[in-house]
Amino acid sequence: MRRSTVSRPFAEVYDRRANSFGALRLAFALAVVLSHSAALGFGRPLMPRVDLGAVAVAGFFTISGFLIVRSARRSSVPRFLWHRALRIWPGLWVCLLFTAVVVAPVLFFERHGTVAGLWRSPNGAFDYLRQNWWGGLRQFGIADLLQGDTPYWRWQGGNTLNGSLWTLAYEIFCYLLVAVLSVFTILRRQLRWIPLLALLAMFGALCWNQFRHGNAEQGIWLTGEIGPLPMLGTLRKDSLLWYGFMFLAGGTAELYSDRLLINDLFGVLAVLVSAWLAAHGSFFGPALLAYAYVTLWLAVRLPKALHRVGNNNDYSYGLYIYSFVVQQVMAKTGVQALGLVGFFVASTLVSVGLAMLSWHLVERPALRLKDWAPRRLREQSDEMTTPKGGRAPATGSADSVTASSSQNYA
Repeated sequence: MRRSTVSRPFAEVYDRRANSFGALRLAFALAVVLSHSAALGFGRPLMPRVDLGAVAVAGFFTISGFLIVRSARRSSVPRFLWHRALRIWPGLWVCLLFTAVVVAPVLFFERHGTVAGLWRSPNGAFDYLRQNWWGGLRQFGIADLLQGDTPYWRWQGGNTLNGSLWTLAYEIFCYLLVAVLSVFTILRRQLRWIPLLALLAMFGALCWNQFRHGNAEQGIWLTGEIGPLPMLGTLRKDSLLWYGFMFLAGGTAELYSDRLLINDLFGVLAVLVSAWLAAHGSFFGPALLAYAYVTLWLAVRLPKALHRVGNNNDYSYGLYIYSFVVQQVMAKTGVQALGLVGFFVASTLVSVGLAMLSWHLVERPALRLKDWAPRRLREQSDEMTTPKGGRAPATGSADSVTASSSQNYA
């Protein structure tokens, strides 16, 4: 009981090598798969009042904001951008190639009896790769694949092979924004009030939109798009407000980790508030702030056994980017006959298998390049750090860089 009433700063209770961020990311990825199981397998939402997938992605952005800002404060801007590129792009590129080179030809041949016209036709496989290569999901489908063949098509009419990828553009946008803040030294302690002020302004906009307009697509920053932006394409303002707020909440929590109090009573209260608002279809302003606190509170309060999840092998990203296309193919072949639970289990098992391959063959080898630098820069660094008549100090190995779930991500 005493522990539940004691408040301690987040900086004191957070251990970068012993936390539950890895377990939370995996749980969020599974929640997305579950939500998509209903949408892709049966053409209906999982829950009528709240989109579980959107809520899970919001949790991803909270964790990402915390870890990415922490990474940016401890790296030069070029090194920070290099780390971000290694974490996002190699896995994405192989996933796109898998979709275009393996999945699309099979589906195209099944439909047309040939693969002629798959590659060079408008909206073909080559265009799919070219349009989506840098993270912006400009082309959702390939040719006429899945048209009329899936429950999702009959529900939404979308010829979408991998809809999960659309959030990556918002993630990359947040990375670039953090890099800009780093360039102007706004992430330093003396200027951390600027992100806090931005967070309060966004929170005010969210609350105004909710209480004045409800969840309708009207109000402050809820209609229209920005862009097209280089690489990323166009970004919806409502999604940028929603996920940008969660990212900024996590980032601001890192900047104020010495003042952000962790209290178990606050945590339970935040769970109740966010759950109650979600149940009433109001997962917007206050609920998002409470949910961000819940995510950070769980990261340091979940059982220690969960600290091992994702500690050395982080499958959450691979599970997220592969599960949608797996479920679309399964829905086309009738696996939904197993029922919602059976469809979820079957698609999760296949997606986890692909995620494991992605991590061990693509993502982790890419992360071993985190400490890479051009030869000239390495030589300059050695000259500056090597004492006269002595040896350069030993540096950590690539494996040590990925020793914890937080480091795997950041």
